[in-house]
Amino acid sequence: MNLASLYQRANEVQRHDAKLILSEYASILQWRSDGQDSLLDVGSGPGNVLMDFVHPLLPKSFEQLVGTDVSMQMVRYANKCYERYARTQFQVLDIGCEELPEQLKGRFDHVTSFYCLHWVQNLRAALRNIYNLLRGEGGDTLLVFLATNPIYEVYKVLQSDAKWASYMQDVDQFISPLHYSTDPVKQFEELLNEAGFVYKNVELRSEVFVYEGVQTLKDNVKAICPFLERIPMAQHEEFLNDFVDIVISMNLKQDTKANAEHSQERFISPYKLIVAYARKSPDYLQNVISDLGNVKNVKGVM
Repeated sequence: MNLASLYQRANEVQRHDAKLILSEYASILQWRSDGQDSLLDVGSGPGNVLMDFVHPLLPKSFEQLVGTDVSMQMVRYANKCYERYARTQFQVLDIGCEELPEQLKGRFDHVTSFYCLHWVQNLRAALRNIYNLLRGEGGDTLLVFLATNPIYEVYKVLQSDAKWASYMQDVDQFISPLHYSTDPVKQFEELLNEAGFVYKNVELRSEVFVYEGVQTLKDNVKAICPFLERIPMAQHEEFLNDFVDIVISMNLKQDTKANAEHSQERFISPYKLIVAYARKSPDYLQNVISDLGNVKNVKGVM
């Protein structure tokens, strides 16, 4: 995941989904009337999704845009690429951390995240932190991440191979926490409720992405697979070939005729996305609700 430039070139599916979903939610996000919006993005990676699709939506007078990532290498790369952009910065943040940095608490009107939360096993902590990033007077969040993807099953098969097992002992840490859920929408709604969000809309979308050619598939795997950096470079191609063989065994390969003499391999990736939008109510309203909940035997209340 630390190959920032490779990831930027190979994140076509992430860009496609982010662009589509933002076009739907741009008018739903609660933009400030004074145009002084501040926005933090979780899991920005090299920054191109944030800067290409979120940045243009901000009012021209926005206060600040902060991209974050758990990888220092990604953050350095993004800061270098986008240093000329005013009021924009990238910094390291582990959204699943126990305690947010004090300087980030309650600072933002909006929190977005695209293709990050499936890397976070502790969704409860992540949502608590996202809630606490939002301003005390309220704010909203748009979260997009994988619920299921065939790549997780490929990982499990590779991990069962003695050749790769020693590099993949913690494979479950890299599988979406909702991958095996019987009702991922309900599970995520409950986590949003627990975090304190009052208005929420959670949907599960079934999508399909097509990788045109084996090299395109391999480039994507090289960009996102967390295990390759543990494997000696001399074995990378062997690992990728094994990956492709498993994909083929899962009937995810199609052969189409490019012309009369050549066929083109296509690899089909059916996956499911959680798309969640939620709002934080102002602190004063939360206090009122809490106080009412403590009132006993008040007519019209209980």
